[in-house]
Amino acid sequence: MVAFKKIIKTLIIVVLVFFLLGCSAQSNLQKEKMPLEQIAKTKCETFTCISEVDSTLQADLKRQGKRMLQIYLIRHAKPNVKKNWFYSADEAKQYVLDYNSVPIIPFDSSLVAVNLRPNHIIYCSSLPRAQETALKIFGDNYTIVSDSVFREFEIRMISASSLLKMPLGIWQVFSRGSWMLGFNHRGIESRKEARLRARQASENLIKVAYDEETAVLVAHGMLNGTIAKELQKKGWQLIQKKSHLNLGATILVKIVDL
Repeated sequence: MVAFKKIIKTLIIVVLVFFLLGCSAQSNLQKEKMPLEQIAKTKCETFTCISEVDSTLQADLKRQGKRMLQIYLIRHAKPNVKKNWFYSADEAKQYVLDYNSVPIIPFDSSLVAVNLRPNHIIYCSSLPRAQETALKIFGDNYTIVSDSVFREFEIRMISASSLLKMPLGIWQVFSRGSWMLGFNHRGIESRKEARLRARQASENLIKVAYDEETAVLVAHGMLNGTIAKELQKKGWQLIQKKSHLNLGATILVKIVDL
């Protein structure tokens, strides 16, 4: 009987310990959620805003032995390339070449508001449309570094008879779809190679964020989307998703220990 009472007492203590630990973990989780919700509710008065972590919020986190890191993934401005209604296979291939080489359409710089410390390095793709966009937004005040690791996933248009003409979107769907299924990558990187490159790109941005608290990349829709997924796998939280739009920004944040 005495032994049974001891077992019951031990079980009660174990349950209480687990309950207290659970409450503590839930409390810590709520503390992390609060600043994330606070950022998500921050209003941007223009199309895209790029800024440091709020200083008051960061000071509160530092008193808890933590700090917030953030990564901006910005899509380039619209390239100045003319679109037709219908394309042959060769014309669709030429469109891809033009898209990768033409200048961007001039845009109002007030569409993007920048409030960063002057010591930031801005990273961008090695493709002209991303480089020009980065220079237009940041060129007067920040160092810009372009790197081919941040270039868009390549596309190889499928071949077909010159008599066949289709909307560009259909050529792109068939070409990109076959590439994603593991075909149609002769002369360009495969989907597997592209995903490995995106993973490397995400790791590079994480290193920058740990050094500078805010990392900024000007790149491309598909690459940015894949980087965002890689970051989420590593515990980063998505608070804004707009990098499928020209000049739009996807923002991810993470709270880490000091």
